[in-house]
Amino acid sequence: MRLTKNFKLAWNGFFLVMALFFCGLLMVVFFFPAIINNFGETHKQSYISQHQQLAKQAVNSLNQGNTAPLQDLLRNDLSQIKKGDRLYPLKRDLLLTLVQQFHEQKKPSWISWAQEWYRLDQRDVTAMVYYYAALLQDEQQYEKGLQGLKEASQRFPKHPLLNQIYQAEVSRTALSED
Repeated sequence: MRLTKNFKLAWNGFFLVMALFFCGLLMVVFFFPAIINNFGETHKQSYISQHQQLAKQAVNSLNQGNTAPLQDLLRNDLSQIKKGDRLYPLKRDLLLTLVQQFHEQKKPSWISWAQEWYRLDQRDVTAMVYYYAALLQDEQQYEKGLQGLKEASQRFPKHPLLNQIYQAEVSRTALSED
């Protein structure tokens, strides 16, 4: 099969354009790296600000008494975010807000959210406190929760939330034993 002259010219022209494009791209990489950094930074900020806007809307809904948007955001959009990801600080703040709100309202769903938060970062003291406090709600896990709070309060004696929850539980158990 013989190729026509026009087809050969078009085919070679395509490869010439691609070669020039990649040579230009290579020159940009070596001589103007700031352009690539600016593009990456712009893309990163766009990604973060988009999720911050969603988080802000969800928190506003939470303040109005509607917890569904925040829970949906954590279950769907942020479910794959792990510690070390760019959006992890945002996810941590949302989990803290949700768990605090549910804990104050004594809604049972705070237990599952506290456990999920602790699974994400076992070194986060606030997550640890809520996790052990959640374990106190289960009769089978009560001893583990109390022991965890005791050990955590020895390791982090100046953490105010930890001290508050641990002291409240110790005084509650002391009153029930009397």
